[in-house]
Amino acid sequence: MSLYNNQLRSEPHFPVVKFYYYKEWRQFEMKPHAHEAIEFMHVLSGSCKVETNTESYQLKKGQIIFLDAHTSHRLIVTEKCRMFNLEISFQKGRTAFPPFCELYKENEALRLMMTNKKPHLLLHDSDDTYQCLRRLIMEVDKKSKQTDFMVQLLLSEYLIRVAGLAEIEYRETDQQYTSRVISYIHQNYDREVRVAEIADAVHLHPGYLQRVFKVSTGTSIHEFLVLYRMKKAKAMLAETDISITDIPHYIGMNSQQYFSTTFKKYVQCTPSAYRKRHQFNEALRRKSEDIKHLSER
Repeated sequence: MSLYNNQLRSEPHFPVVKFYYYKEWRQFEMKPHAHEAIEFMHVLSGSCKVETNTESYQLKKGQIIFLDAHTSHRLIVTEKCRMFNLEISFQKGRTAFPPFCELYKENEALRLMMTNKKPHLLLHDSDDTYQCLRRLIMEVDKKSKQTDFMVQLLLSEYLIRVAGLAEIEYRETDQQYTSRVISYIHQNYDREVRVAEIADAVHLHPGYLQRVFKVSTGTSIHEFLVLYRMKKAKAMLAETDISITDIPHYIGMNSQQYFSTTFKKYVQCTPSAYRKRHQFNEALRRKSEDIKHLSER
């Protein structure tokens, strides 16, 4: 049964796991085929390509492809790819857990996914969905009637999480991605931050995210991060008594030499010269001890 079957919206059904497996593929090319069940493919390592009748998807670690029932597809692995495959279907009836039609009514992301009716979707996971899937499989493996309720609970949670990932794909605009990157930098500038980490947090390929951010802001993600760190460093130099040798650690730059070189490049003077030039009022300076106490609250 398709995820988009109208019966799932109005009549009591419950999802069931039909088949699942871990598999490492090596230089493999599958013939086009389709399943009666809905399929989810989680890439755990390596990369692969999945072709449907209309699209070709390149998948890497942390990505999921959703294939609705009866969707023709084939898997192509050039080198190697380890993945987890899950196939589910729906049965009519009621269990102790609320039927799927109730979940559909209550969850906005699920309603959006079922309204868009995409036969296949490439999704970007931040590990939460896969962890839910692992808990689900642990319950399925127990093969006990006592686990039925937990299987229903976890499978429903898994579908809602997948719908949440799909909602991001439907609704996220380039400007929204840029805003999320900026917010991430504002919250994490005080530690080492990599573009790949930011891309994972916003569910986009690093290369594509770089292009989106550059178009939106006129600068690269790395340069935006450096500029924001320099802004914070200037505030600390002008408004606090934090030692210049300690400031790099407050802004995620653990090398004093790199901090000094970068500061001079962007501000056109040394940190010590900037402090002398801008600290006019001793009474307005925030003491480093005050900042430490605030950070401990």
